[in-house]
Amino acid sequence: MSAVIGYEWLLEHITLRMPPVLRPAQVRPVTRIERMADVLAVPRHVAPAEGASLLDQVLFALKHEEMQLAILVEALRLVTAEELGAALAAQRTGSYLRRAAFLWEKAHGRELPLPWDTTGGNYIDLFDSASHYVGPVWERSPRLRVNFNGIGPFDYCPVVRRDEALERRGQQVLERLRAWADDAGNRSTLDRVLSWAYLSETRDSFAIENESPSPDKERAFLGALAQLAEHQPVTEDYLVRLQNTVITSALRMEVAFRDQQNWLQRGGHGALAVRYIPPPPGDLPALMDGWMAMANSREGDVPPFVRAALVSFGFVFLHPFMDGNGRLSRLLAHHSLNLQQVLPLVGGQPTLLPLSVAMKRHEAEYLAALEAFSRPARGLWDVTCLADNTFAFDFRSSASAYAHWNGEAAARFITDCAEQALAQSLIEETQFIQAYDQAFDRIDREFDLPNRTINLLIQWIRQNGGRMPARRRTAAELALVPPAHIDRIEAIVAECFRPPAAEPGTATDTDADTDTQAGAA
Repeated sequence: MSAVIGYEWLLEHITLRMPPVLRPAQVRPVTRIERMADVLAVPRHVAPAEGASLLDQVLFALKHEEMQLAILVEALRLVTAEELGAALAAQRTGSYLRRAAFLWEKAHGRELPLPWDTTGGNYIDLFDSASHYVGPVWERSPRLRVNFNGIGPFDYCPVVRRDEALERRGQQVLERLRAWADDAGNRSTLDRVLSWAYLSETRDSFAIENESPSPDKERAFLGALAQLAEHQPVTEDYLVRLQNTVITSALRMEVAFRDQQNWLQRGGHGALAVRYIPPPPGDLPALMDGWMAMANSREGDVPPFVRAALVSFGFVFLHPFMDGNGRLSRLLAHHSLNLQQVLPLVGGQPTLLPLSVAMKRHEAEYLAALEAFSRPARGLWDVTCLADNTFAFDFRSSASAYAHWNGEAAARFITDCAEQALAQSLIEETQFIQAYDQAFDRIDREFDLPNRTINLLIQWIRQNGGRMPARRRTAAELALVPPAHIDRIEAIVAECFRPPAAEPGTATDTDADTDTQAGAA
C-alpha cells in the first residue's frame, strides 16, 4: 500500500510546480473517509492499491478529495489518449471517468479520440453542487455529457466549498442592513451616515497603501463609488478608467492591461525581497477574460459576499496593471455587491458597507487572507537578482495555478469585514449621530450658548470618557458658562450617549470608534 495517495501522489509525478494540497489524503485506521482539520483520513480498503496508475490516482482525487483543478489538469497531461480511451470503453458512462476525460481535453487542447459520438448516460456536472458553490453551465460537452458549472468559466474558476455557517452570516448582514435602511427612526441620519461611510471608504482604501489622496483624487474616487449604482459590467476599458481614478500620479495611469512582468517587493535583500509575482503577461489575457466573465455573472448560487471576495482578491492576484491594483480590487468588491443588486437603496443611492475601514482596522488579518494564496504562489517562481531592483523571473508552473485557486480564506475575510462594517461603521455611527443630535438639542434648549461652544463641550466630554476635563473648565470658550451649567451639560451628554442594550449574540466596540465618530460629528 503506497503511503502517498491522491493529489500528493500526483504532485510527485508532475514536473511543474503546483500549489500545495489543501487537505492531503492519508491512509488512517478509520472505517470510512473522514474530513479532519488538516488531512483527509482514508480507510486502507478505499485508497488506491499499490502500483495504481496515474489515472487511478486522478480518479481517486476526483471522487474523494477537494477539487484542485490545477493539479488535475497538469496530471492529465501525462495520461495518454489510449489509456483514458480504454478505461472509458470498459466503463463508458462512468461519471468520474467522464469528468477526467473532460479535463483531459482541456489539458491537451483537443478532443479525446473515441469510437462513438457520445458516451451516453445522463449529463453530469463537473462540480457537485451539494459540496461546492457553482455558477451557470459555462460549457457543455455533448460527447462526454459533462457540464462545466464552476463559479467562473474554465479559464478562470476559483473553487469554494459550501459553508452553511458562513452563508448564514452573510445573509444576516444583508437582512440587518435592510432593516437599518428601512428603520423610520434612522431616516434623519442616514444621509450623514452614508456620506461618512463613502468618505471613510475612500480615505482608508488609500491609507492601506500608505497614501493620502489629493482633494481631486478623493472626489474622483467618491464619484467612482457612486457610479457603481449604474451596474456597469467590467471590461478592459472600464477597468482602465477606474485605474486612472485611483492612481495619484498621472505618470502611472494605464491605457490597457499590462504587457510586462510586475511584482511586489518589501524589505529584504536580493530575491528574498520579492514577496509576490502575478502571472506572466503572456497568460494574462485569457485569465482576465475569464475573471471578467466570472465578475459579470449573476447566475449560480454563490453567496454575495463570497462572489465579492473572489472578484476582489482574484483581481489583485492577477495584478493586471503596474500600479493601483490594491485600491482597485477594494473598489471592485463594492462593484460586485452593486452588480448583484443586494444592497438596499437610500434616497435612490445604494448603501455602502465600508469594507476598507474594516480592512484598515485589521490589516494583519487582511495580509493573512492575501498570503493564503500569494505565499504559495511565490514558490512557483525562480527569481534571480541581477542588480539593485532588477530581477530575472522564471515561471515554473502553469496559468492554471492562478486560474483555479481556493477562495475560502478570501470569502471568510470579506464576510468578517462586512459584519464589522455594518456593526461599527453604520449602526454604531447612526447611534452616535442620533445621540449627538439629542445632546445638542437638549443643551441648546436648556442653555443660551453658541453652537460652537455646544459642539466643543460635547466633544471634550466624550473624549474624556463622559466627564468634563478639569483643564477644559477654565478654557476661554467657557468663560461665561457657570460651573453648575457645565455639570448639568456633563450629565446630559452622559445620558444621551449611554450605550444601548446590545442585541443578543452581538458585540460592541465603541472604544475603538471614539476618535472616528467624534471626527464625523
